[in-house]
Amino acid sequence: MPEHVPEEKELLQLLSRDSEYAFAVLFDKYRKRVYGTALLFLKNPEAAEEIVQEVFLRLWQKRKALQPIQYLNSYINAMTRNLVIDQVRKMDFEEAYKKVSAAAAPVNDADFKVRDNESTQLLARAIESLPERQRAVYELARIKGLSQEEIAAELSISKHTVKVHMSAALQSIRTYLSSYYPDALVTVPVIQLLLQVLEK
Repeated sequence: MPEHVPEEKELLQLLSRDSEYAFAVLFDKYRKRVYGTALLFLKNPEAAEEIVQEVFLRLWQKRKALQPIQYLNSYINAMTRNLVIDQVRKMDFEEAYKKVSAAAAPVNDADFKVRDNESTQLLARAIESLPERQRAVYELARIKGLSQEEIAAELSISKHTVKVHMSAALQSIRTYLSSYYPDALVTVPVIQLLLQVLEK
């Protein structure tokens, strides 16, 4: 990185032109603040890290429209607060849902194997539905077991871009799988297990 760090306005201009350098500078500047805020309310390091990934994923996705923002700090704080509120609601819902889903166990082992196979196929379809670059990053990480640095070198992109693609891929897969909760062929506990595996 160059010795001179641009002012925030200049960084937003660079970011609007797809500058990975500007994104990296902003990530380094605000990451700890976002993580600290999320951890304060969620009391869960993994959940707080998810908030960090989502905040910066959205920042990248909206990069073309950020230049008019006068106070990026306030913008990021508001985004973090809203995501934390959503996460708290989700955690409360999932806690209540666990009690209900406990009664959804399969009738027998054969039935479970059929449903488990359906769920595995569903996960494969979710991965296949990803955009090409997201799928490449996901498969290199989850199937080949490459680190973020290795993936960045393999695809000739920055480590931060790897994080953005991975976060987007996980979100897309979660959304895809969650949309199948009502499907009678797929048990809720199995789908929940798949969602947990994605985060490992």
